Amino acid sequence: MKDSIKYAPRLKKLYNRLNREASTTPKTDLTDPCAAIVLACLSAVTTENKARLGFSRLRHNFVDFNELRVSRFDEVADILGKGYPQCKEVAKQIISLLKQIYNARDSLNLDDLREGSKRQAKAFFESLEGVNAYIVARVMLLSIGSHAFPVHKQMLQMLRGENVVSAKANASDVQGFLERQIPASQNRKIYALLRRRADNFRVKCAGKTTGTAKSAKSTKKTTKRTKNTPASKV
Repeated sequence: MKDSIKYAPRLKKLYNRLNREASTTPKTDLTDPCAAIVLACLSAVTTENKARLGFSRLRHNFVDFNELRVSRFDEVADILGKGYPQCKEVAKQIISLLKQIYNARDSLNLDDLREGSKRQAKAFFESLEGVNAYIVARVMLLSIGSHAFPVHKQMLQMLRGENVVSAKANASDVQGFLERQIPASQNRKIYALLRRRADNFRVKCAGKTTGTAKSAKSTKKTTKRTKNTPASKV
């Protein structure tokens, strides 16, 4: 990303502020790779809390990831609920990725990837059809323990809105910038803080938009009443 020297201090200032303001320390424990893949698919289109709620619903309704793998996508979408963003597309993606993993390895056990070469693990995840850079980076960070930084649409919008990355930078540019600027030892914690900020950033923007719309409507009504009010006699 261009102007990295310009934006690096702004990034540091942002995550230091978020760290001071955090009432709780984000959990940074590594998770099972298959669980990380499912959560990555879920979290790409909504907030972390809503993604984890959807994940809990899936775990409650299916015995394990193998049963989820052989399920119909419309059944999975129904469990996520109609209110879940892009529920059918997400359900198809989850099932497709789990099937590919099983077909390649005759198992959904990926523990050996956590113990072996991180480069080989990344190559395996990147080989899956329908996977994207966000999913790979998130699984590598939160399951394999690699130095990576997942950037999805809302994360990119938040960082642009906070003016800590260039407005013209794309997700790939920003991911590279963050991976260079954030120490590996703090990567998971800082990701959790920035992810929380990204999730809340959407709500804040929506609130401002709604307030502006109401204000405009109110002004219009006031103007109309003023127009219909007879002029005062001098």
